[in-house]
Amino acid sequence: MPLRLSAGAVVTPPGDTYEPDETVLRYNRDLVELFGGKMDEDLLRSGAQASHTQMVDLLVQRLPADVAVLDLVVLAAALPDVNPVRAVSAHLGLITGGKADQCFSVTEQGLGAAFTALRIGAAHEKTGRSAAFALAVLEQTTLPAHDPVVHDGVPVRDSGVLLLFERGSGFGEVSDVLRLADAGELGPRLAGLTADAPRPLVVMGPWTDQAAAPPGVDVHRVPPGGYCTSVWAALAEHWAHWRERFDTVVLCDTDPRSDTAHVAVLGRDR
Repeated sequence: MPLRLSAGAVVTPPGDTYEPDETVLRYNRDLVELFGGKMDEDLLRSGAQASHTQMVDLLVQRLPADVAVLDLVVLAAALPDVNPVRAVSAHLGLITGGKADQCFSVTEQGLGAAFTALRIGAAHEKTGRSAAFALAVLEQTTLPAHDPVVHDGVPVRDSGVLLLFERGSGFGEVSDVLRLADAGELGPRLAGLTADAPRPLVVMGPWTDQAAAPPGVDVHRVPPGGYCTSVWAALAEHWAHWRERFDTVVLCDTDPRSDTAHVAVLGRDR
C-alpha cells in the first residue's frame, strides 16, 4: 500500500537578530574559501536569520493534533542553514514524538533535494521500513557569500514546508518521482504522465518552462519567490481543495543551476 499525503503546513518565519558565532563564522569562512570565494559577514548580518530550527518549530505547531506517530523524518534543503552545525532533522524527529527510527537530511542537490527525499520515503514504505513519513522542505536565505539564485533577479523568500505521508489509499498517493537530466524532456514526459490520468493537475514551479505544460490540462503556476520550496508550499496550501477537483497532481520544477527537471506524481486509487 503506497504512502499518501495526510497533512501539510507552510510557514514564513519571522527571523531573528544577527548574533556573531565564531564557530559558525569559521565554518562558513572555510567552506566559502574552499570554493575560491570570500566570506561576506556584512551579507550574513543583513540576512533575516531565519534558521531551520525556527522553521520546524513553527511548522510542527501548525500540524493537526491527531497526526500519526512518525517512523521516518527527512529534511530537504537547497541552501545551507544559517547555523550549519545543527542537526535539525534530529530536532524535528524529537518534537514530532521522538519515535522515528531514522532522521536525516538531503542536501547538495539544489531543488531536487525534496524530490529525492520523497523518493526515499516511498522506497522505505515499499520495503516495509516506514508507515508514516515526514518531509520538511526548508529554505533560508542568510548566506555567507553572494549566490546568483538568491541575490540576483526575483528575491527568494525564507519559507518552510512540512508534509506528512501515511501508508494508505486515497488522494495524494506517491506513484512516481522522476529526475530528467535534460529539461527539454519535461514537455513530452508531462504529456505522457497526464494523457490517461484521471482529472490531472500539473503544478509548475517558477523555474519551469511554461511551454512544457500539456495542452488542455489544468495547470497551477507557482509564482516566483521560492527556490526549493515552491511546488511543495503550493501542495501544502492547496491540497485540501485540490483533492475535491483532481485525482492526479503532477509536481514539476527545473533547477536553474543545472537545467535538471524533477517530477513527482501524486495519484488516487480509484
